[in-house]
Amino acid sequence: MVKVEITPEQAKVNTRSGVSKATGQPFTINEQEAYIYLGSIYPQLFKFNLDNGVPPYPAGVYQLDASSLYVGDFSKLRIGKMVLKPFIEDINKK
Repeated sequence: MVKVEITPEQAKVNTRSGVSKATGQPFTINEQEAYIYLGSIYPQLFKFNLDNGVPPYPAGVYQLDASSLYVGDFSKLRIGKMVLKPFIEDINKK
């Protein structure tokens, strides 16, 4: 399981907008920041997209839900839409 932590300062939506050079159409990107624990000494800061109108995840500790992962072209593992579930400590882990 992959642990993700959102601090109180990160419990907000960061919005960027602009106009596409390719199409000339306006766009908006909604992001949230979090820390992900990947087995090293310190967690790493990362950003993930939120759909329009979706509130940010509140501060807390989460785990990456398996529905966020899929196997894409050429059998490569991909991360799709980020889905976080409340973190549950594995009591069998030593």
